[in-house]
Amino acid sequence: NFKAILLILILTSLVYANCLGNFFAMDDFMVIVENDFVKSWNNIPAFFTKDYLTSPSDGRYLGMYEIGSGELTYRPVVTLSYFIDYSIWKLNAFGYHFTNLFLHILNAIMLYFFIGLIIKNKKIGLLAALLFAVHPVNIEPVNSISFREDLFVFLFFITSFMFYVKMDFCHGRKKAYFYIASIVLFLLALFSKEVAVVLPIVLVLYDYFFVARDKTRSFLYRLRTRYIGFVLAVLFYLWIWVLFKSYMKEGLVDFSYRGGNFYTNALTMLSVFVRYIGWLLWPINVHPTLPGTDPVTLYSIFQAQALFSAIVVVGFLIFAVMARKKLKEVSFSIFWFFICLLPVSNIYPISNVVAPRFLYIPAIGFFLIAALFLYRLPRMELSFISRRVLKKITTYTVITLILFYSMFTIIKNFLWKNDFVLWQELVERYPDNPNAHKVLAQCYLRAGLLDKAIAESKIAVRLDPLGSYSCYIVLGGAYYKKGMMDQAIVAYEKALELDPGSIDAYNNLICAYGFKGKYKQAIHYFEQGIKFDPRYIPLYINMGSTYVRMKDWDKAKEVWERALEFSPNNREIISKIDRLKSIAR
Repeated sequence: NFKAILLILILTSLVYANCLGNFFAMDDFMVIVENDFVKSWNNIPAFFTKDYLTSPSDGRYLGMYEIGSGELTYRPVVTLSYFIDYSIWKLNAFGYHFTNLFLHILNAIMLYFFIGLIIKNKKIGLLAALLFAVHPVNIEPVNSISFREDLFVFLFFITSFMFYVKMDFCHGRKKAYFYIASIVLFLLALFSKEVAVVLPIVLVLYDYFFVARDKTRSFLYRLRTRYIGFVLAVLFYLWIWVLFKSYMKEGLVDFSYRGGNFYTNALTMLSVFVRYIGWLLWPINVHPTLPGTDPVTLYSIFQAQALFSAIVVVGFLIFAVMARKKLKEVSFSIFWFFICLLPVSNIYPISNVVAPRFLYIPAIGFFLIAALFLYRLPRMELSFISRRVLKKITTYTVITLILFYSMFTIIKNFLWKNDFVLWQELVERYPDNPNAHKVLAQCYLRAGLLDKAIAESKIAVRLDPLGSYSCYIVLGGAYYKKGMMDQAIVAYEKALELDPGSIDAYNNLICAYGFKGKYKQAIHYFEQGIKFDPRYIPLYINMGSTYVRMKDWDKAKEVWERALEFSPNNREIISKIDRLKSIAR
């Protein structure tokens, strides 16, 4: 065990060592860097209120407004980890990446123990764990700090499963302790990410394939004695999920089926399953995806892609049924793969239809099959080739696979170096996606590359002229920083024209008109903005600054004190009021 663990630790560390130098990227800014929620332990009580969730209806960065954890669903376990990381590392990205890498190494080690436990063969477990540790399909959850929930749900999912399996080797009180531990770990998995909801189904699958019939008895008996705790845990989680979802009715973005109905969605998801299989077999083209861009929507089973995908998926399932007695481990692995994909199959519509991180748990089925094949290859009885040659072929195949996967993982880690590199890659891959150009423009704006920000914003506006109000916000921001106030005002007012509820547009118009000395217009947009969102702190901050320009100290103090009613601990506002007192004297 020690040698196996050391091998997993060293290999995984070497392959992912270059990710430790990466900066924050993609959603990391929204969830961590610009989110005050995770930066104070005083916000822990909000975990149990509606203030935990964040509405996806607006595109604002969270640091501008106290609107929760940055999560759209209830995932307190992963959010708590951000609190811990921030208390240790502040905004040093190395620490957050170190935590992700540590979790991935731990998951690979737990997978080694898990497969050894259910297959009763540690060599197969080690092979599967090594392939899992270095395969490029896992790059996304390891490199993206804001996708850490996939790492946590894997850890608790597998450990819960292991305690369940170990129950059969215990008696009396110890058996009860293992059962309770399994339920608690299952709840931690659910509150890390909702995909853990399929664990009870997989446990039934395990009992069918690996537990003797005389021990399992009837399904109703097992439901009463083995599964009832997991069923109750799911019901408790669903109650929490519905409760928190009801908090977000206002402004909630409802995602829809691909093609507008369940039939077209099912056809499309079949093609996604085949893509996932392709990524696992030949992972050269594994890449981040954007909502609404991938995959191509399929409308008829008679389309070549739909028909091919249906044949592949149904073929695998038929084979799994037929092989359930002679090749029970392979059959179990195939069912594991498809069952664990169900929560991300858009049955309940989600934003991303396809993403590499969705494979983090389902891919265990693939790695188990690969390990079984590689382990049994030298033991096959083949008349035309000796076992000695088969053993050499197997050894070279394992080494080649690990080197091949490791090489592409190391290369792909650089894609997540920072937001610039990542979004430049996404713009190249999705040149017709306005959101990709808009986010790249935001990256340029944040870095002060204003001409590039303007150029990318204009491309985004051209690609989506009627729905690109947020692109006009970025365009206006670049003009504002260049001192081109008239152009900035035109862009912000165009954003308001497209979306009269764009609170960012109101806020930025206060700044632009205040800078030009047109205070009447600034006050007008402030009054309009607080009608839409009276809790949006930047409105008060910038209106107060405008009153300072007007040398109306009393009004400035009044506006900032109103903001403190919503954000009592806002250090920026407190500092402004303190400075105002010295000026007013």
